[in-house]
Amino acid sequence: MIGTTLHVAGCRGSAAVSGPAYRRYGGNTSCYFAEVEPNHHLVIDAGTGLRRLAKMVSGREAPQRFSLLLTHFHWDHIQGLPVFAPLFAAGNMVDVWGAECEGQQPKECLDSVICRPWWPVTLDEAAATVRVRVLEESIDVGPIRVRHAMLNHPEGVAGFRLEGRKTVVLATDHEAGEPEADERLVKLAHRADVLIHDAQYTPEERAGARRGWGHSDWQAAAEAALAAGVGRLVLTSHDPDRDDDQIDALRAAARSRFPLTDAAHEGMQIPL
Repeated sequence: MIGTTLHVAGCRGSAAVSGPAYRRYGGNTSCYFAEVEPNHHLVIDAGTGLRRLAKMVSGREAPQRFSLLLTHFHWDHIQGLPVFAPLFAAGNMVDVWGAECEGQQPKECLDSVICRPWWPVTLDEAAATVRVRVLEESIDVGPIRVRHAMLNHPEGVAGFRLEGRKTVVLATDHEAGEPEADERLVKLAHRADVLIHDAQYTPEERAGARRGWGHSDWQAAAEAALAAGVGRLVLTSHDPDRDDDQIDALRAAARSRFPLTDAAHEGMQIPL
């Protein structure tokens, strides 16, 4: 486990974007991964950033193993899964975990959209072995222990605590303000080395028409970091209409409340 690193492959919320205004932070939607054992990757979310992992492992011979934990099933968090090249290589194994959603099992949720006419190949038809399961209280992915808590987002969302040599907590789509969910997040993130927290909106935006849309702002993220006593805060789920300079401004604002704040960007590496 020496040198394990969590890679940020996508940190954009809601929709992927491209163009010169997004070069520094990137335009792909949510995906984080770490090679926890040789040819065994822990993956959080399968947004369009998942293609970065596919390119990284391209050319490696099977068997490869991918342990994929989904925070939830909204489009921006699963769009990369149907085009994930390792799915189409015999001998690979892809384990997927997700929470039940409105009475549906995780496989039902995925099968309802990764199917014809929306997509020509189902998960059952993939050449790799694919297993989809309900999240457990604690999951060991190689040497990394993963725990989760359900947070505040439409249709629900799981936040994850990754415990390796360092502890990293991901709360990619959490809207602060629901006391019980906020308390669960603070408990999940207690004394973590890094908290990666949703900051899609400004406080002014979240106080207006976007309240209830399932996202937080830099101020709420900083307050969660303070309450949990974490070492470092990383803002994520950047709004697709937010350019690089505007994200710089949100990061600067958050630093006024929690100085050890960064903004997630594609290619960022976080020790785990």
